[in-house]
Amino acid sequence: MKVRYVLCLMLMSALIISCSKEKTDIIIGLNEPIQHDDFQYSATGFSIRKQIGENQSALVAAGNYYIVSFHVRNDAKRVNHPWDNTVAYIMDDAGKTYDNIPEAQKNLNMIDPFGWKQKYVTAYQSSDSTRFVFDLPKHPSKPCLMVRGQTLMGDFFDGGRFKRTKIRLY
Repeated sequence: MKVRYVLCLMLMSALIISCSKEKTDIIIGLNEPIQHDDFQYSATGFSIRKQIGENQSALVAAGNYYIVSFHVRNDAKRVNHPWDNTVAYIMDDAGKTYDNIPEAQKNLNMIDPFGWKQKYVTAYQSSDSTRFVFDLPKHPSKPCLMVRGQTLMGDFFDGGRFKRTKIRLY
């Protein structure tokens, strides 16, 4: 009986601590991981271009293309990690969001192959990578890469930290 009481008290304490953590944004840099359950996401680099391709077939950005190299590592022991090209987005300092542009991403893959796929399944204990293409204004205010996802069991004790973590692209 006393063991149950102690376990219940410990569980309640852990719950209170996890719920009371500060909910502010976390800014990290390139090659620093965003931890989401057993999965780690990172931006390994980025470049800025006005267009993708040459001549008449070039895709020209309304502002500038931000091309972000993206890496996924699956540390799970038995579970594969399915994800797609909508997993990441860019948010600026004003809260405006920018999604990956599949047409530009495919065009980039044709001129500079990186193994584009429509959907990815990263096997357990392995990793994958891709490159995303975002069209941002010419002078965005502190753009940061963020990831989408459902809160999973491993996110419980850190309060879903992955939803508040931003990778600095400035």
